[in-house]
Amino acid sequence: MRSLPILLPAAVIRARACPLASIRQIRTWRLRFVEHTAGADRLPRPAGWSDVVDAHAVPRGEHAVELTGDGFRAVWDAPHAVEGPVRLRGELVVDPLDGLETTGRIHRVRLLTETVREDSPGRRVVALAARDLSAIPKTVDDTRDRGVLLDLEIGPALGVA
Repeated sequence: MRSLPILLPAAVIRARACPLASIRQIRTWRLRFVEHTAGADRLPRPAGWSDVVDAHAVPRGEHAVELTGDGFRAVWDAPHAVEGPVRLRGELVVDPLDGLETTGRIHRVRLLTETVREDSPGRRVVALAARDLSAIPKTVDDTRDRGVLLDLEIGPALGVA
């Protein structure tokens, strides 16, 4: 069994477009891969949240690609035609409208809250705090919360397809 970190964006929680869930529950999520842009390596990340995704890419139309990895599926808006094995930097994000289904058991839920402070005149520093929760919150702070990081157990031992 393997752990897969996925981001449930604050906007999806606010729109109530995701299932309410708590630790140990098995849920199906629709995932999209969002590739990092230049400079994204400076974004703060909580411990255990890797931004490297290994998958197999299959074209689904003009620049739309289906990524299949170890226990997950996601759609990716590739910048150019891609097919075969890929190693990408970015994150798997819940997209209830266009994502591809991945099922897993939730084993950790963390609320991601950003704080911004001015380090020196004109220089801002962004910090990301991750607070463990027992369930996905019904509401989030519009101004500070980035979303919820879910760690899913995926694999054949779950007994789901």
